[in-house]
Amino acid sequence: MINFIDILELQDGFITYISHERGYSKNTITSYKHDLNEFIKFCTERDIDAVDRRTIRNFLGNEFEKELKSRTVARRLATIKSFFNYIVRKKDLKDNPALQVKTPKTDKTLPIFFSENLIYDLIIAPIVRFFFDSIKISVSGNKRTLTYHFLYKGNREKLSPDLQAIIKELKKILEEKCKNHSGFTIGWLDVEWIKFSKNIKRHLSVFSPRITFSDPNFIICLRDICIIELFYATGIRLSELAELEIGNVDTKNCLMRVKGKGNKERLVPFGDKALLAMDNYLIASKRSWNSKSWLPLFMGRGIKPVSYRTIQRKIEQYLKLVLDNKKLGLHKRLGPHMLRHSIATHLIDRGADIRAVQELLGHASLSSTQIYTHVIPEKIKQIYEDAHPHGK
Repeated sequence: MINFIDILELQDGFITYISHERGYSKNTITSYKHDLNEFIKFCTERDIDAVDRRTIRNFLGNEFEKELKSRTVARRLATIKSFFNYIVRKKDLKDNPALQVKTPKTDKTLPIFFSENLIYDLIIAPIVRFFFDSIKISVSGNKRTLTYHFLYKGNREKLSPDLQAIIKELKKILEEKCKNHSGFTIGWLDVEWIKFSKNIKRHLSVFSPRITFSDPNFIICLRDICIIELFYATGIRLSELAELEIGNVDTKNCLMRVKGKGNKERLVPFGDKALLAMDNYLIASKRSWNSKSWLPLFMGRGIKPVSYRTIQRKIEQYLKLVLDNKKLGLHKRLGPHMLRHSIATHLIDRGADIRAVQELLGHASLSSTQIYTHVIPEKIKQIYEDAHPHGK
């Protein structure tokens, strides 16, 4: 049993401990704070003076009544167990009542990954998105940007065959250019944008260019292309990518030093395509590998690193652009984690050693990596159902 006064007294110290001594990530610390606040709120509302295992079970039951997912409730319990272990050490107590509470069973869901072809579509999506944003057209009497018509209300299917052919040709040109990321210049993209707008004007009676190409937009395009390429090339986490500094990248050996969960550092390899994508972005942003090592690799406003939320929002936008409406409806959460799942699945699919994949992803436990081995049977099953006469 643990006194509620001790919980209130040591809450801030625990957060400081997991932040400074354990080196937990910002997202993990935020989750721990939220979990503890919910538990303390529960106890306060019921005038609880001392917490035992029954109190914890009642709290978990209350969370389930809110229709929270079992995974979220399991995380709540893990937070309480960790916090109570801290209290036991600080107060020299003999018993941690949270250890007597069983963790709720969680559904094991297979990771969502994308095909290699879709990855290529995603890499060119920043430029496609900019081109689409720069054109206003009218479809069924509704005059909006091409992006709007392509993304919303099922209008993608209403686009004329001529317009669909123009978009297909644009993608073909960009995909060819993106094969090795060479030749991306402001001049080249400006020429392609003019060609694109002229082709649309030739086939559509209602048309108006909305914006013109500019250096800042070009830099953002190359930044986002580089972000997508690097996510897929390395499998690093969102936090690891957002916090990269120029000095973390060893261009000679094609290695980057990233700081993962628990402030654990590891070296992650990358290929020539990722290096060229980074070169293009640095040149466009008037920087180089000789710039100050502490500067963020991916910049937002000024010299501040691009925010986690900006990266998440951008990746979500680009995925909506490349996924068809049917596939889009299957994915509730779109984000960078899908690229991490994709590289892991593709590596294991091609025969990579599972322990090497574990090291690459920075998984502390092999069991976290083993889930990707289950994707292959699912893939085989899907092929069987699609191709075999009696598959369905």
